[in-house]
Amino acid sequence: MLPVPERLQRLVDQVDGWLDLRCPERALELLPPLLDDPEGRALGLELRVRANARLGEYRAALIDLDELRPAYHDQDWLDLTEAWCRRRAADLPGAIACAARLVARTHQSGLGWFNLACYHALAGDATAAIDALSVACGLGAEFRDFAKDEPDFDSLRRDERFRHLLRT
Repeated sequence: MLPVPERLQRLVDQVDGWLDLRCPERALELLPPLLDDPEGRALGLELRVRANARLGEYRAALIDLDELRPAYHDQDWLDLTEAWCRRRAADLPGAIACAARLVARTHQSGLGWFNLACYHALAGDATAAIDALSVACGLGAEFRDFAKDEPDFDSLRRDERFRHLLRT
């Protein structure tokens, strides 16, 4: 999490606590003072993204992500979160672009490759999905296990390349 001045730390802890308790609406109620403070705005935006994503307000989260992007310290988190929101906002091309940007910058991101595979599978591009999943599995054996139950890959279940990848 981003650093904030000590005077804002208690508020940040409260908002984060409500998010941990899966009460995003309570977190949103507390955010205005953080968002209004220039030293707290970036963290306020991050927390509001988390709250809106949990509430299914993906377009609102995307607006905040766009404001955060220029100076945010964790571009991987931004790309993963933006891709996740875009997929749920029915923007698969946007989700694919975000995940592709992530893996182009951070080649060793198994989660990035796995998510890219999911989005390609949902878009109907089996070859691209299997290629991305192969990279993810090469980076971490756990991705093979995740793929076995991932509903995003349902369209690939009969594809021999996919079945072979899960067996290897």
